[in-house]
Amino acid sequence: MELRKKNIQIGLVGPSWPFRGGIAKYTTELAHQLSKKGHLASFITPKKQYPQILFPGKTQKDEHSCNRVSSSKSIYSYYEPWTWRAVLKELEASKADCIVVPHWSLVSAPFLSYLTRRSSKPVIAIVHNFTDHSIRFRSRRISEWVLKKGAGYLHHNPEFSKLDFFKTRSERVECQLLPIIKNKQIKNTLPKIGGPKKKIQIPEGLVTFLFFGLIRPYKGLDILLDAIESLPPQAPIALLIAGEPWKKGKELEMRLQNMSKTRWIQWELKWISEEETPIWFSAADVVVLPYLQATGSAVAAQALSFGKPILATRTGSLPYIIKHGENGLICASNNRAALANGLTRFLNQELRDKLNRGTKASGLKNWSSYVKGLVRIAEKSIRPLR
Repeated sequence: MELRKKNIQIGLVGPSWPFRGGIAKYTTELAHQLSKKGHLASFITPKKQYPQILFPGKTQKDEHSCNRVSSSKSIYSYYEPWTWRAVLKELEASKADCIVVPHWSLVSAPFLSYLTRRSSKPVIAIVHNFTDHSIRFRSRRISEWVLKKGAGYLHHNPEFSKLDFFKTRSERVECQLLPIIKNKQIKNTLPKIGGPKKKIQIPEGLVTFLFFGLIRPYKGLDILLDAIESLPPQAPIALLIAGEPWKKGKELEMRLQNMSKTRWIQWELKWISEEETPIWFSAADVVVLPYLQATGSAVAAQALSFGKPILATRTGSLPYIIKHGENGLICASNNRAALANGLTRFLNQELRDKLNRGTKASGLKNWSSYVKGLVRIAEKSIRPLR
C-alpha cells in the first residue's frame, strides 16, 4: 500500500499580483499560508483578468494590493480559452494532489468548469459568491452546473450551509469566515503628522463614519445617504466615502455635492490604493456596511484589523463576523430608519468605547483554522467516495 505524503500538496489557481481587489488579495494570502505550511505545490495566476468591456473601473491593477508570490506563474486568461490547456499541463506536471480554484463571478465560471471536467486531479472550489453580484439572471443555476463536478468546497458564509447544493454534499464542504490579511508592504498605522482626522480635516466633536470599497448597487450606499438625510442636519456626524463607483458615478457626485451643503461629507470616488487605505480607516470612528446582500466582506475584516467597530446590515455572513453589541451593531438591510437608528446609537461615546474594545477580541485573527479546513477537504477529495 502506497504511503500518503506527509503534507498534502495543493495546486492553487487564481488572481494575484498585480491585480487589485478582494479575490486577488485573499488568493495571494492563501498561497503564502499554504507555502508556509508546506502545502503549496504550485501557484498559477492569470496574465489577464476581466475583459475591459466587462470592467467599469479605470484600472484592474494595483501593484501594492498583494504581497507577491515569487514562485507564481502567470500563464492564462479567463476570457482566452486557448490559454487554459497550459494550466492543465502545468498542474499535471506538478506534484499537486489536488487543485484549488476560487469561484466568485460568471466571468471566471467557464474556466473553472473546464478544470473540473478536464483535470485528472480533484478540483476544490473556494466559493466566495454563489450568485454573481452583477449578473442575477440564472446566476445560481449556472453556478450549480459549474460547481457540481467539484470534489470539495470551502465557503465563507454560514448561510450557504442551508442551501440544498451544499447540504447534499456536506461531507466535502467546509465553512470558514474570511480571516484578516496583514499586508506586509503596508503598515496599518496612524499617520503621524497631525493625526488622521486633521489630515482629512474633520472638525472636532463629530463622530466619523466610513463607507469604504468598490461602490456597487448591492452595497447600499444610497440607503446610507437616505438614512443620513433623515437625521437632523445638526447631528454630530461626519461621513467619509472612499471607493470607485462602478455605475452612476456622476449622479453620485452630484448628490454628495448637494448633501455637503448641509452635512459634513468628504469623498474620494476612485480606487483607493493599499498605501492610502490606512489614512481612511484611521480617520474613522466607525465603518458602515449598509449592504443589501452579501456573502463575505473583506472590508469587515479590514475594519476589525484596524480596530474599528462596524455598523452592518443583517445579510450574508455579516452577522457572524459582527457580533451585535460586542464589536459592532447589526440592523435590518434595505431599511433607512433602521440604519439611521444605528448611526444615532453610535453617537454615544460609552457605547463606542465598549465596541472598540470588542474589536480587539474579535475571532478574525489568523489563517490557521482556514488552512486546516481547506486541507481537510483536500484530503477527502483524493479519497474515493464511499
